[in-house]
Amino acid sequence: MRALFAADAVQAKSHVHRLDVRTKIIISLVASVAVIFIKSPLAMGFLALASALYVLELGRYGVVIICYAAIALMWLVALGFMALIHRMAPVIPASGIGAMTVPFLRTVIMINTVLALALSSRIQTVLTALKSFRLPIWIYIPAAVMIRFIPTFIRDVQQIHESMRIRGYNLHPGFILRHPVLAVRLLVAPILFRALRSSDDLGIAAELKGVSHRNGMVSYKSQAFSRGDTVAVICLALVLITGAFIQIHWGTTSTGFMP
Repeated sequence: MRALFAADAVQAKSHVHRLDVRTKIIISLVASVAVIFIKSPLAMGFLALASALYVLELGRYGVVIICYAAIALMWLVALGFMALIHRMAPVIPASGIGAMTVPFLRTVIMINTVLALALSSRIQTVLTALKSFRLPIWIYIPAAVMIRFIPTFIRDVQQIHESMRIRGYNLHPGFILRHPVLAVRLLVAPILFRALRSSDDLGIAAELKGVSHRNGMVSYKSQAFSRGDTVAVICLALVLITGAFIQIHWGTTSTGFMP
């Protein structure tokens, strides 16, 4: 079995890589709660900007750009369908750009924080950190598998794309738009089957890491909070306070309906 658990970017020297994995998990959890209570587009935009700076510090610009492009495409498709529904049934109001922006900003924030966690952490440290939170095994094993699935899925997509290039297919956006059926056959179907196989491999590998009901699990590398973790927590608190301040004083929750 290939080494699924050696993160490609672990050897990097970015500040995010040097953070304790528990700090990155806390940042992701706090972000998931914050996006529920903050509803102002302006405040959400500020949080999205802060989370973007957080994930871009990893230096994985290509992955982040692809994720943002996919989110922008989904946003445009959603706007198009809402306008189409309003045109077909004028009695149904169409959501405006402001109202449609907030849900996608929530998605951007969560993708940024989870990507930073997944691309900068080893699975062993993730498992140890999740277990240190006294979570039941049926929660922290699936959570660890989902986190580690992200870089594995990215690597699978890269391998499939390279194999298609070897066969003479250049799967750029123009080719996908001109030949959607062929693109599904060459790209989407292999990605789907590869993702299913990778998820199975990751689940088995997580068990082989020594995780069980009876046996304890000790990381080969001791985990300890550093000065960088303290700075990260302080920055997180400042970002949340600033976002709440923006929502209270300048943010307005738009109804988002177009006449």
